[in-house]
Amino acid sequence: MNPTVGPLPDKRERDLNALYRMGIGTTLVFVTVTFAALCLVFVIRSRVPFNWQHIYLPPILWFDTALLAASSVTYEIGHRKLKAAEQHAFFRWTEASAALGVLFLAGQFVAWWQVLSTGQLVRNNPHSTFFFLLSGMHGAHILVGLAGLAALLYRTREPASGPRWQMNTRVLANAVSLFWHYLDLLWLILFGMLLLVRR
Repeated sequence: MNPTVGPLPDKRERDLNALYRMGIGTTLVFVTVTFAALCLVFVIRSRVPFNWQHIYLPPILWFDTALLAASSVTYEIGHRKLKAAEQHAFFRWTEASAALGVLFLAGQFVAWWQVLSTGQLVRNNPHSTFFFLLSGMHGAHILVGLAGLAALLYRTREPASGPRWQMNTRVLANAVSLFWHYLDLLWLILFGMLLLVRR
């Protein structure tokens, strides 16, 4: 039996949502500034011909990108199920999102191996340095997002019995939603830059 929720969040839930949004928003501003600085350096360095060669971008990155985009879709579907008090459906959709996120990371490791197998090592080509740095930092943030998904799976694996537990789950789901969708958008930007920036 699905737990029921009120049609409107109470004041405490609105306050918690505002607090979480502020915390996540502040974190994402810092993350954005960091990646923006790295991307700017990447573009400027790509204009300097000395010791710079374009690297081979494995086709698996396209599949990886599709996986991450799909994980955003599945999470959003699940998030809406949670708002409708369909906790079991939320669990299943979040489970799918987490699985897609893990597959994305596995695909990144395969891409790294394929780039390394071409002989374009970090010490030989600064272009590969940026590829590993940008994708590696993004992958680290994916791990943080997966931790958030794991927390939600833990909270929703069994029907919640109390309104406070349900409220805290909804608040956490809102915060994870913002972070996970951001990571999807960030990867689309990074992948697009790696594809399109040419010396």
